[in-house]
Amino acid sequence: MERLLLPDGGDYADDMPEIVRIAVRGIIFTDGKLLLVEDGKNEVKLPGGGREEGETDIDTLVREVREETGRAVAAETVRPFGYIEEKRKSLNEDMIWHQFSRLYFCGVTGERTDTEYSENEKRRGMRTAAYTIDEAIAKNRAMLDRIGALAWNQRVYRTLLLIKEYLEKGIG
Repeated sequence: MERLLLPDGGDYADDMPEIVRIAVRGIIFTDGKLLLVEDGKNEVKLPGGGREEGETDIDTLVREVREETGRAVAAETVRPFGYIEEKRKSLNEDMIWHQFSRLYFCGVTGERTDTEYSENEKRRGMRTAAYTIDEAIAKNRAMLDRIGALAWNQRVYRTLLLIKEYLEKGIG
């Protein structure tokens, strides 16, 4: 799996303890639109989240997409896109946040269930959404302009730009 970018905050000391997190995210197009999760601030992101102990990337992808969109991943359609490595000072602790977001193209079946957002996600107004890649990029660009470039929204914005570039090259 090819690394796509390394947004390194450079805002930490090398001797700080490190939190390492593996996240898995789905790039899912349905009817020409990207299946996303949107919050109350109109930020959109790819469905996905942290890999739990004992899970494979595919297990995490299937679980997270189901929880966040109510849709079932068609396992035979999963193909790797790449990963994003993010390293910065944690917002909540005096530690280094080191996250690998593994990205997979995949399709979904017609099966639909209820979403299963955490209490925190519910408070943030999370909901399933679908936008064209250009609409998703514009929404996140507007949010960045409005509230500033935070680590996670930079990651999402840059990821969307990379997906668009990939698609425009006709590789996907």
